[in-house]
Order: sequence, then structure tokens, then C-alpha cells
Amino acid sequence: MWRWVVELVVCPVCRRRLAALDAAADDRDAVLGHVDGTCPEVYPVIGGIPRLLVGEARALLAAERADWFRQSPLASRFRSWVTAAAGAEVRAADLRVVARFDREWRAFPRVGTAEQELVFARYFDVVPAELLAADRVALDAGCGGGRWAYQVQRHGPRVVAVDLGRSIEVAERNTRDTGRVACVQADVRDLPLKPASFDLAYSLGVLHHVGPTERAVRGLAELVRPGGSLLLYLYYALDSRSTVYRSVFRVADAVRRASSRLPQPLLVVVSTAIAVTVYWPLARLARVLGAIGLRRAAEALPLSFYADLSLRTMRNDSQDRFGTSVEKRYARAEVRRLLEDAGLSDVRVSDASPYWHAAGMRPLRERPTMTP
Repeated sequence: MWRWVVELVVCPVCRRRLAALDAAADDRDAVLGHVDGTCPEVYPVIGGIPRLLVGEARALLAAERADWFRQSPLASRFRSWVTAAAGAEVRAADLRVVARFDREWRAFPRVGTAEQELVFARYFDVVPAELLAADRVALDAGCGGGRWAYQVQRHGPRVVAVDLGRSIEVAERNTRDTGRVACVQADVRDLPLKPASFDLAYSLGVLHHVGPTERAVRGLAELVRPGGSLLLYLYYALDSRSTVYRSVFRVADAVRRASSRLPQPLLVVVSTAIAVTVYWPLARLARVLGAIGLRRAAEALPLSFYADLSLRTMRNDSQDRFGTSVEKRYARAEVRRLLEDAGLSDVRVSDASPYWHAAGMRPLRERPTMTP
């Protein structure tokens, strides 16, 4: 299902349109490039996924998929990628964060569950219903294993799902049979996509792990058509919580700083232990308090968001939370300002958890630029 996305992508180097120059017999592998000869860059489609990468990410792909670059009849077009991969090391901190998430999504690949549908409703409560119609196109920026891309296409729109890591291959497997999701490997901080191409763009739990977040938000806003919306979920700065709650968080954050440096097998052990001994008891206590009518007391508990969710989801999110070395947090007013500074209007920050998720609309008429 990659062919239809070619109309929406651009070269990450020159920002010009790309076209399919060559393809394998099964059409799962191909070469994307320029038909006018203005830019020499070419990009592989491997396993149905356009790999629109530059720099260290390009070299890393060539090293990780050495079999393809060695055996594919199309690989001769990418000798420079192989040369760059020779002896390449992952030096960039952001790529190390991506690698952590790749391992997480390989461990928790399931999509389409009833529980994910429940959480989907919580995230998308600020999105106008008409943007989830079948004739719309959505962008999933930082798709991981594809759980939200799967849910969104189930509600109607076609989806372009983008991630920088190998988790994009998990997303492609998870959504292949829908016929409504195209997966692209690219950097969410500088997406190689045509401006004003999407009715809905969303990035859930991603941009607080990358920098600069402000530039990434502006880039996403530019991809939304006038009248469309951008939905974000960013970790909150506990601006609505008590002093005691914030003290508990400081302890948890100290644990995260230590656990994020652990080898992956040990991280899995630690994050699972935290899910079992911290997430699950607090979540179930919140459920009990809610059931007996003490709703405000339940919502005041840490991790009350998980009251009706499974231990598997808690394990997934615990590994997500305690496995990353990069984490930023935003107050409600800061989330609103991020969206407004990106040129969006009618910003709505949800009063419900998860905190904070918010959406803003690309104005039908852009504000005029003031000149001195």
C-alpha cells in the first residue's frame, strides 16, 4: 500500500516531489527518486515502506538491513548508503532513544484491541468528528507499532504512519491488511511530506521525547490543511496536582533517570516490577474508589488513568516511561501556547486524562503577516 503515499512525500534533502523509478516484481521493494534530474538523491522502498532517511539514520538502516543492501537487485542504487554504514556507530542521543522504543514495540506489538479502542476515545475527544470520515487523510507522527494508525483507519480516514525507527516495520505488519495505511520511515522533526496535505495530524506521547519540540509542532501544523486539526499528547508538568503528588513524581523521575541507562533485559525486569508493584495496586485502588462513589479521591491517585486497563498495558507504558532518557513536561498553558504559536486557532485542551492532550485547527484563512 505504499504507492498512494508517493503523491504526498517529498525528498528530505531538496523538498521536491519524488516518483517511483524502479520496482521489484512483487512491488514490495522499489526505488524513489527525481524524474527531472535536479537532485541525485534516491531512496529505497523496503518491504513496502519508503525509507526517506538522511545522515546517521540512513547509515544505520544500511547496517541493520545489510541483507537487503547486499542481495536486492535494486541495491546497486544505494552504494553510498552502504559505504556510510561501514563502521557506523549510533552517536546521536535521539537515535538511542528511538532504539529503546523499537525494542518496546517489538515486545508489545498488538493492535486493534478493545482496550486500545477505549484509550483512543480518550485521546480523540477533542477532534471534530467530521475529520474521522472515510474521505479524510490523517498523519500519525511517531506511530510506534501502529496502534493508533490502526484505530484511526478503523474509524474512517486513510493514514500515513511515520516513525524513524525499525518499529515502522511492526506498524506495517500490523496495518498491511487494512489497505488504508501507508508506512514511511522518516524523522518526525523534519517530515518529508507536502505541506497542507492532511485533514488530521496527530502525535501522541512522542514530541516530549525529542527536541526541539516547538519546531516539530510547527512542522506538523504546516502539514495540516486549512480547516484541519493537529492533535498532541504531551506529558504534563503536574500543574494540577498537590505537593504530595509532585513529591512522589520526583522519586519516580529519579528512578527513570537511572533505569533508562540499564541494558534492555534489565530494563524489562525493572519496568515490569514497577508495573506489578506500583501501577497495578494504585490503578485497582482507583477503580475501587470510583466504584463506591469516591470519584474525586480516585482521580487524585497517581496512575488512576489505568483504573480500567490491563496489566499488559501497564507493563507496556511502564517500559515506555522508565526506558527513555529524554523526557520533557508541559503545563496546560504551555501546551496551548505551543499550538497557538504554530499558527493554530480554536485550541482546546481536554479537561480529561491523559494530561495534557489538546487539538488546534489550521485557520481557513491565514493571519496576514505584518510588515513594518
